[in-house]
Amino acid sequence: MVRFRFISLLFLVLTIVSIAGCETEIDILAPKRDITVVYGILEPNKTKHYFRINRSFRGEQAADSLAGEAGITEYSDEEMEAFIVELNPAISDSSSAITRTWKLNSEYVKSKDAGIFFSDSNKVYFFEATLDVTKHYRLVCQFNLPDEESKKKVVAETSIIGNQATSGEGIEQVSLLSPRLVGSSTNEGDRAEVDFIANGDYRQSQIVRWSGVSGGVSYTSYYRFYYTEVDKNTDERTRDSILFTIGTKRFNPNYTGTVEYTINPSEFYTTIAQNIDDYDFDNADFDRIASDTLQYFLEIADNELATYIEVNQPSTEILQEQPEYTNVTNGIGIFASRLVVSTRDKEAEYKSGRVFKSASLEELLYSNQVNLDKSLNTSTKGFTRPGRCNDDLKSCR
Repeated sequence: MVRFRFISLLFLVLTIVSIAGCETEIDILAPKRDITVVYGILEPNKTKHYFRINRSFRGEQAADSLAGEAGITEYSDEEMEAFIVELNPAISDSSSAITRTWKLNSEYVKSKDAGIFFSDSNKVYFFEATLDVTKHYRLVCQFNLPDEESKKKVVAETSIIGNQATSGEGIEQVSLLSPRLVGSSTNEGDRAEVDFIANGDYRQSQIVRWSGVSGGVSYTSYYRFYYTEVDKNTDERTRDSILFTIGTKRFNPNYTGTVEYTINPSEFYTTIAQNIDDYDFDNADFDRIASDTLQYFLEIADNELATYIEVNQPSTEILQEQPEYTNVTNGIGIFASRLVVSTRDKEAEYKSGRVFKSASLEELLYSNQVNLDKSLNTSTKGFTRPGRCNDDLKSCR
């Protein structure tokens, strides 16, 4: 009986304590801490370089509500000042290694897609300079935050992808070696035109070969096919394109050799057949003009950027929690270098592309060789024959 009374008394005490505890408010928010998020990619073939420098948001509202508030992730000019410092890596003394310094300017852009995040205008930072591939670049963000116990400094550093030009100024051009431009090679097996058809059938493969570059780790290549639709009544021109993935290859940062891919020419025609609407020949109110020039691209990422991309790819494992990767000190994000090149120069578009050989273009327009009697062909797309893109009339545009 005594034991029973003791248990009952203990239960009563615990119940009272629990009820009293329910009356105590619990703060589910951790102590306030400013977290800086940096996204900065330097490209040596550009002269204006953009950054995103934001703070992670914190509040008692739901995250999707906070994300829609203007300026909630932005620093004011009084709260942060940011610089880019150019360093000579050959000099060990940090103060003597500085060769140039730029203060980051800010502007508001309206190119962000609509969504849960505020998109009317967003603050970005930039500086203008011709980069030197022999130098390193350091981002320094200095803060004056009233809620912080001390002044915070966020720092990140990167080298620059690229080989120095033989002239000593600028970078050496990364170029598409195969297929080549007209007149650039006497090797009959490495012709200028894009050659997808041979003897009435698709070629089994075609080589795409680029020159390499110092500091490049991840090489991603793709190409675009362009076409234009012209309204017969208004003469309004609408340009569209289809992107074809070639592949990604990873190399040691010290590798400077060529980068070679193999593509399947038949995929060009089947992809167009599947992704472009058939043309209504009887009731068409527009003309559809095919460009006879393909634009090849190569995106090269340094080791930091390549690692960041790989870590942040969608997980295929059962456990979805992913590791966090950053090279930003006292913050999170990425500060790295990349190089994007293509075979179409806006100043000489009709000279810089890679042009179809006649048989390959005719198969696209008429399906008169391989797909003559097959249901999956491109003649149903209504492409008209363009002028050659390597003429002075620039008629492929």
